[in-house]
Amino acid sequence: MNNLLVVIISFFVMLALAAGIIYYLFKRCKLFFPNIPQKAFIGGFIAILVIIILNSTLFSIITHPVLIAIGVIGVIATSLLIFFLFSLVVIDVLNLIFKFNPKIRRLLSIGLGVLFAVYGLWNAHTVKVKEITIPIKGLTHEIRAVHISDVHLGNYWGKRQMDKIVGNIKTLNPDVIFHTGDLFDSKAHFGEGKDVLSAFRSLNVPHYFVNGNHDIIVEEQEVKNQLKKANATVLYNEIANFGELQIIGLNNMQSDENSFDPSTQSGTETIKSVLENMIIDNNRPSIVLHHRPDGMKYMHEKGIDLFLAGHTHAGQMFPFSLFLKINFGKFSYFKYETMDIHVSEGTGAVIPIRFGTNNIIALIRLVPKI
Repeated sequence: MNNLLVVIISFFVMLALAAGIIYYLFKRCKLFFPNIPQKAFIGGFIAILVIIILNSTLFSIITHPVLIAIGVIGVIATSLLIFFLFSLVVIDVLNLIFKFNPKIRRLLSIGLGVLFAVYGLWNAHTVKVKEITIPIKGLTHEIRAVHISDVHLGNYWGKRQMDKIVGNIKTLNPDVIFHTGDLFDSKAHFGEGKDVLSAFRSLNVPHYFVNGNHDIIVEEQEVKNQLKKANATVLYNEIANFGELQIIGLNNMQSDENSFDPSTQSGTETIKSVLENMIIDNNRPSIVLHHRPDGMKYMHEKGIDLFLAGHTHAGQMFPFSLFLKINFGKFSYFKYETMDIHVSEGTGAVIPIRFGTNNIIALIRLVPKI
């Protein structure tokens, strides 16, 4: 119940923050562009806000070309608006020192916004590789594992981006791929004749996948069908064996009966209850795949060696990354007691902007623990 209260409070805080941002943008736009009617500003801000909401709901399940186009335009407009907001804040701070006149402030704000946008858009379309070495007890030889998460194929991202990601994976020569969900966020690539994941078939290595919250919202069974065509194994609260490793794939669910998160599946199953009923061989190395970085306590109690997750995008953009750390703590690679954890920053992004974070493919070298 306490978690539910936190979610409700967070929702209203975010709503108040959004209202404050819109008011701030409106005041600055009126200062810089006094000849544009007030109704035009308000209408534009409301339209973008509505499209943001529709992109996460209606546009994810309806694939009409017109709606997809509106969604893409809305995503780009949202990105540019965020960068303009950043530039306004920076220039307002500098204005406290240098006292620019309105014309100079306008030029500086727009110019800096353009620079932010160019960098953020470029960064969102760039995929970087990060290498981590993790010693695992019980391994007798090195395993090269790739961890990807949160690609978000949909109205904006498609086959070109997926092919780029798989091309980068190929250069790493992995033995196995671990994939922690949110592969899709709309049905744009579903349907007869569409094969957005075809590049995966050229890898010829085991590929294990668990659903994320967006995959479930879009259509869980169709996501599974797409992955099956791509030669991937979708794990639903089950254990698969890969050589010396036990791969435990968990559905996207809450940590225990006292937890609440709107991005998890409803029902009685929890990480705690599912793990309690699983027979895990503690004499063999074990890896858990779960979309959200949650339930670490229960995984550690079961003797899990490595936990892989995603979901957070590391906040995707500064300063949102700071807010995410309050809820999820650390990102990337860290430990919980004796268990190693890697939380992916995401191999893709919900909207095509990255600022202060990166699209990451993680090459995790699992080596024998001496």
